Amino acid sequence: MNRYETILIIDTALDQEKIDSVISRYEGMIKEDGEIIEIDLWGKKRLAYQINKKPTGYYVLYKYRAGSDIPSKLVSDFNINSSVLRYMTTVVDKKMIRQEELDKIGSSSVSEAEEKTVAEPAEEKKTEKKTGESENA
Repeated sequence: MNRYETILIIDTALDQEKIDSVISRYEGMIKEDGEIIEIDLWGKKRLAYQINKKPTGYYVLYKYRAGSDIPSKLVSDFNINSSVLRYMTTVVDKKMIRQEELDKIGSSSVSEAEEKTVAEPAEEKKTEKKTGESENA
């Protein structure tokens, strides 16, 4: 099973219930033979250029693991569904997966390191004041 990312731009002329049904429809298609890692709802955004004379779109990012047949099924459905303005599916390579894992590990160690660096400058300032006071006396 490969790891994929698919981003959709859904027509904002639809009401929120219909947008949610489009999102859940593709979620169900992925879950049939795959595993969803994350669904990131970016929400309504202004498009860089108009698509079908529409200035805004509702962005949704799916991160999932599946066989090679799922993305092709999704693409065929995207082409039929008029509420999907644009889409893009990419295969996430192993280097990117490894980098994401390192970022997750690094973010926890970075927050610990930030806590230490915040405490250290406070101690340095105290010592500077003490040395400065002794020079003035």
